[in-house]
Amino acid sequence: MSGGQAVLAIWVDIDPADDILFEHWHSHEHVQERVGCPGWLRGSRFKGVDNPGRYLLFYDAETTAAFESAEYYARLGNPTEMSRAIFPKFHDTWRTVCTVEQRWGDGIGAAVLTLRTSVGNTAPFDTLAGLQTARVDLLAGQANLGQAHTAEKDLRAAPDRQIERALVAFFWSVEAAQAARARHAPEGEVFALRHTVSKSDLV
Repeated sequence: MSGGQAVLAIWVDIDPADDILFEHWHSHEHVQERVGCPGWLRGSRFKGVDNPGRYLLFYDAETTAAFESAEYYARLGNPTEMSRAIFPKFHDTWRTVCTVEQRWGDGIGAAVLTLRTSVGNTAPFDTLAGLQTARVDLLAGQANLGQAHTAEKDLRAAPDRQIERALVAFFWSVEAAQAARARHAPEGEVFALRHTVSKSDLV
């Protein structure tokens, strides 16, 4: 499967006063630290369009084993000084290791539409795979993966919540993502791309 078979998806609220520090940390330290782990392929950050205080952190991996490796847990157990300053600023955090049930397309796009759903919900996967869409993922949350107690978890103000299922559709523009939301997923959220780093960027 192009782009790997697993995803770590994180939705998080950050106070606007902390935006600059948060984005600097994620772009210049955290994403490199994560993508440098075995099996991780890409890390991307998106910022909410309607809610600029909300971010989507989206990590592609070869398999879910990437989120259970000794190297990854070593980093979770030994947060950097900057991470220790940032993680207490996380609010309303949804963090879930997911498998990819279905995928159409590949890569990422300039904007993303996300829809968190329950297992029984039928997400509009087929209707979103179209001319203005770069990629569509249907994700299944894996509640028992990546949930070990770590020093990083202790730094966050409240326990992470988890999704059961999510539809994540990447578009070439914010306008296209907003139009798709209006037609097919009015309860969804639209985010704009801020930065992305792939494994090859670190070589």
